[in-house]
Amino acid sequence: MDSIGSDFEACRRLFGEHGVELPVERWAREVCGNTDGYDALFALLPAPGANPARVAGAAHARPDGSPPEEAPDRYLWTRLKALWKELQVPENVPLMPGVRELLTRLADSGVRLAVASSADRHWVLRWLGHYGLTELFDTLVCGDDVPRRKPAPDVYTEAARRLGVPPARCLAVEDSLTGIAAARAAGMRVAAVPTTYTRSLDYGVADAVLTGLFELGDELLHELFREDDHV
Repeated sequence: MDSIGSDFEACRRLFGEHGVELPVERWAREVCGNTDGYDALFALLPAPGANPARVAGAAHARPDGSPPEEAPDRYLWTRLKALWKELQVPENVPLMPGVRELLTRLADSGVRLAVASSADRHWVLRWLGHYGLTELFDTLVCGDDVPRRKPAPDVYTEAARRLGVPPARCLAVEDSLTGIAAARAAGMRVAAVPTTYTRSLDYGVADAVLTGLFELGDELLHELFREDDHV
């Protein structure tokens, strides 16, 4: 699923409520795919009491428009979650083009598949179920299944363990620098598929950079693993 657009829009609106423009490249580099990145993003905002008018329309604000009686970070998290709930609906969380065809082809070929996500399991199951993809995966490893989320390698090392495949024989498909760092730290090869919001970033650490999932065919897979000492 491509939830990047809705996440960015939620963060952009949150910043707009405080009269601040969200730096797109910084969001893409530090927040996209990184659940620990939001606190650093919040630090770019003025304290809620700095200009009460900016938060007049925010959830849980007082009737007079002054900020709520809660810690600034807690208030910002509350508001961001409300924006996620509003924006992360099917029309804003589409499948990436070609993903169903790719997954079906790989599964039919006997390739073992896993989800390795920093998101909580309930979120992952919601969207896999919505698009009817759950049964294509052999295992799901989510952020609340492991001690550390991306960019730590935990979800990837656990996914490889459950699949019974050495990390060096796994290919991670990622759209964020955070995810690429996690997969590389786990010892996996990585195919990057940048999105509209992340295309300006340097994906040089990936083994391959694709313009779309349609490029991930047998020829590229063989190319990525042809020099693998473990073959």
